[in-house]
Amino acid sequence: MKHSGSIVRRRTKVNDPVTKYAWDVVEGRVVAGKLVRLACERHLRDLSTGEERGLYWDIHAAKHALEFFKFLRQHKAEWAGVPIVLQPWQQFRIGSVFGWMKEDPVTGERYRRFRTAYNEVARKNGKSTEAAGVALYLLDADGEPGAEVYSAATVRDQAKIVWREAMEMVRKSPSLRRRIQMVGIGPKSQGANMFVPDTSSRFEPLGADVDSLDGLNVHGAIVDELHAHKSRDMWDVLETATGSRRQPLIWAITTAGFNRDGICYELRDYTIQVLNGTVQDDTWFGYIATIDEGDDPFDETVWVKANPNLGVSKKVDDMRRLALKAKTMPSALIIF
Repeated sequence: MKHSGSIVRRRTKVNDPVTKYAWDVVEGRVVAGKLVRLACERHLRDLSTGEERGLYWDIHAAKHALEFFKFLRQHKAEWAGVPIVLQPWQQFRIGSVFGWMKEDPVTGERYRRFRTAYNEVARKNGKSTEAAGVALYLLDADGEPGAEVYSAATVRDQAKIVWREAMEMVRKSPSLRRRIQMVGIGPKSQGANMFVPDTSSRFEPLGADVDSLDGLNVHGAIVDELHAHKSRDMWDVLETATGSRRQPLIWAITTAGFNRDGICYELRDYTIQVLNGTVQDDTWFGYIATIDEGDDPFDETVWVKANPNLGVSKKVDDMRRLALKAKTMPSALIIF
């Protein structure tokens, strides 16, 4: 591994949930796979050596983003109406992305360090709900005038999944309802969006199947189910549309998927290179939750490596049911 620095001290006193989670993983109190440990080690190294590269940890910015989620409520199944409580692994990712800053060497101003966040976890670990909250933060709490935020997918109907999650969150939050207007929310509407009059900001679903993707000026984009993207066209459009923003963010969510020739595995491989130090890209955040090579997929103690929300949004009993099925059905084993 080609790391530029090292973790120079063990934990003594930790005053933020992001760093606490990193130490808990590195010191073995939280079970996690190798790639998650690398993400945590990177955070701890940068706390020690990041200023040499103009990086600064802003715990207040991290907590501002985390506190925003307290305004949001769930709307499905047994959790309907329950306030969202971010789990430690979620606090680590959201806090990292919004808490790390980089200083402009010319102006001295500090902006968000990370411009891309690659997030890979197994199904039913709350990716869409979390991404909806990230999108609403970018829309209404990030201090960006005229913010354009998009939920992007291969087709517009898929893109509406995260967008509708966010819509329900706004509906259930009196404080957000006062600030965010919703238009075009009917089932056949072609112009669905959320709008913040005070800042002229908007949040829309965006599919690769629309007639034109020209003219975007992206402040934030949630790219849903990245493994399902058969080409890199949507990704390239979004990435090149962030150039005029101060601190844009592309937040990609995906499961591992099966297509090793698509954009998802290309970005996954790049993320791994960033995490292991082969590539140094201070603008790229990565969190890949997966079992390690050599792990027994039927060993319940390793399931949490790919399912950090196991026992919360992901049911242990359902995992056991799927494991039993996978032991006797080859096709089920591949999916499992």
